[in-house]
Amino acid sequence: MSTPDGYRRTSVDQTRSKEMLHVDAFAFAFTVPEKDQGFMDKVVPWRRARALEVADASRGTVGTLAAVHASFEFHMRVPGGAEVPTAGLTWVGVHPGHRRRGLLRDMINDHFERSIARGEHLSALIAAETEIYQRFGYGLATHDVQMELGRGVGLRDFPEAEQLHVELETASMERHGAIVSDIQSQMTRAGSFTRITDNTLHDLFIDLESDRDGAEEQRIAIIRDGERPVAWALFQRKQEWGSAGADGKTRVRMWGSLTAAATQRLMTVMCDFDLMTSTAVGGFAGDDPLILRLKDVRGAKLAIKDKIWLRVLNVPGALQARTYSSDTTATLAIADTQIPDNDGTWRITITDGRATVERTDAAPDISLNAQELGAVYLGGTTLAQLHAAALVTEHRPGAMRELSRAFAGDTMPAGNLFF
Repeated sequence: MSTPDGYRRTSVDQTRSKEMLHVDAFAFAFTVPEKDQGFMDKVVPWRRARALEVADASRGTVGTLAAVHASFEFHMRVPGGAEVPTAGLTWVGVHPGHRRRGLLRDMINDHFERSIARGEHLSALIAAETEIYQRFGYGLATHDVQMELGRGVGLRDFPEAEQLHVELETASMERHGAIVSDIQSQMTRAGSFTRITDNTLHDLFIDLESDRDGAEEQRIAIIRDGERPVAWALFQRKQEWGSAGADGKTRVRMWGSLTAAATQRLMTVMCDFDLMTSTAVGGFAGDDPLILRLKDVRGAKLAIKDKIWLRVLNVPGALQARTYSSDTTATLAIADTQIPDNDGTWRITITDGRATVERTDAAPDISLNAQELGAVYLGGTTLAQLHAAALVTEHRPGAMRELSRAFAGDTMPAGNLFF
């Protein structure tokens, strides 16, 4: 596909950070004060930052940026424990003065081409608007359970949790980045980002005063089992007063944990600050042990939202990287109009939980498109659910049930990072 008339693709580096910020500020309707704009230098993965630049004066001032995007370098945990190279699409924005000209589609094609060339089998994103990326083959792979917990949240007794100790400090990339990175590398739930770069860490720790809305500077909680860090949380508290006295709010921005005991210890700390009456926290999978340990699950005001949207970039590479819950052989007709190498019929043969995937001319047992493949890849959404929603077609009776069981994971996937 050719780049839209009047524009050209280009890489952008740190010298163009203000231009990139300018495009995204217009696209997402925000303003960063001049004194804070230096955060871009460390947050953006400049080796992987791209743009569309005006090349024709009829489109605007030649050389200015019209649309931008970048991608974080991730490894994602998949069913079976493997870590799959993944491009974390981020900073995607089209200046409103250049909309409706095909720029976003061209940027996505550029992102796919470059990610595949780097050997990345998956692309993941957090969607600002969920309808946009579905047309590019991204499927909803993980959900995010969010809660509003009251002071001193009631949880069933867990002696192992009480033995863990906590450290509370002002958050610092320099002091705490390695701890967060170490914990992430050990997370086992599918959907977790296990290998993250300094750009991602700087993005997690960013704390612009202009974004605090009256809250304190960002803090960090670290839970340790002896000397070993087993959980972390980045949070902020905002002091408020009501007619009955203190009515402060704690917001947990992101967190990660290695064990159920560490999660319980972390959340009891987050819900027991003086002068704070409630804690907002998300990032839970639907089967997280903490939900089962809540004494008053209704009082937690659970809400489910979308989280990671996943795009399979390399069908055989991605499908052969994960393991499966049962053995079977089936043919899948995958419709993928944007990545021709994926489009067509594939035979998947699963033996002892491992798959071999190869092209075939045989008739398909199942038909689905790239979006649905992304949705089922991590084992949370099942093929049976998609079939019930008329989003997957079964051609051989019984094939859908066999494959649905094979793709299903032992636990629900979840992604704990925002990017």
